[in-house]
Amino acid sequence: MPTSVLRLELTGSEALQVRKLLDNVLLDPRILDQYYFLEQAHVIAHELPRRVRETFYAFKRNEREVALHVMGSPAPQEALSPTPTRYVETEPGYEINESQVLHGLYGSLLGEPIGYVSQRAGSLFNSIIPIPGLANVANSSSGSNHDFGFHIEDAFHPTRPDFLGLVCLRNDEGAGTTLSSIEGIDTLTPEEWEVLWEPRFRIGHNPIHETSGVINEEQQSVFFGNRENPYFRVNFAALRLDELTGVERSAMEKLHGFLQRNKETLVLRGGEFVYVDNYRCAHARDAYTPLPAGRSRWLSRLCVTSDLRKSSALRADAMSRAIAA
Repeated sequence: MPTSVLRLELTGSEALQVRKLLDNVLLDPRILDQYYFLEQAHVIAHELPRRVRETFYAFKRNEREVALHVMGSPAPQEALSPTPTRYVETEPGYEINESQVLHGLYGSLLGEPIGYVSQRAGSLFNSIIPIPGLANVANSSSGSNHDFGFHIEDAFHPTRPDFLGLVCLRNDEGAGTTLSSIEGIDTLTPEEWEVLWEPRFRIGHNPIHETSGVINEEQQSVFFGNRENPYFRVNFAALRLDELTGVERSAMEKLHGFLQRNKETLVLRGGEFVYVDNYRCAHARDAYTPLPAGRSRWLSRLCVTSDLRKSSALRADAMSRAIAA
């Protein structure tokens, strides 16, 4: 069964309605502060077109498709600033742009946006950009010289996001975002199937996290949830298969092989969005050659949880969205 992607293309009248909503929201300059904005976003999102809201809810609730690809949004490409060459979200006075505001509204239809203390000081909107000094860092969104292997976002963490959202601001390189689910997996022996339900695996973090050791990355299961339609957590980007032996190794090799065969690659264009079910779909990215500084690929990531309360012990207070890791 191929990885299933739900596609939503806004009609002209829907795009006009969204544009009017954005124009009204942006009259308040405080909206460009990510933390202020996301405390307003849930209520503002009620004003998005009904079909948009229905599609997002059905995607979240029905668990049929594993990703939602949104096209036709009124994103202002002609006024877009140059691609950053550093992680600007960590700097004082950082402001989000119009595409990111819409990203936050769409994301709020799925749940509560979150960040991690260990990742860019807890910023909620994170730039996915090539940085020349990091081009050779493997398993990093900025390591453009390397393939970024299949992984569930923040798979190591017990309060990993339920959904991963990406808005494409610029991608003239045509670099793909690869998605793959385990829908219909039929290559595992009964013993391999069972071992993936057992807490035998180390699921490590990627270099983007400067972890504090709060989370135990050892002895986690790969499969969890409903045994007929399991959720899964993997990080092949940080996994060394040669450290595994026996049934654990054969199970992970077959799982990886299935993800490779089942993959679907989206080449996002400026102004397009994708929301990935982070319990049911892994993602990856092949190496690519970035365009010169200012014109290179630029995505913005937003992580969303269905239940903010489950991370309460790992956040400073009820109003914080930054989780310890």
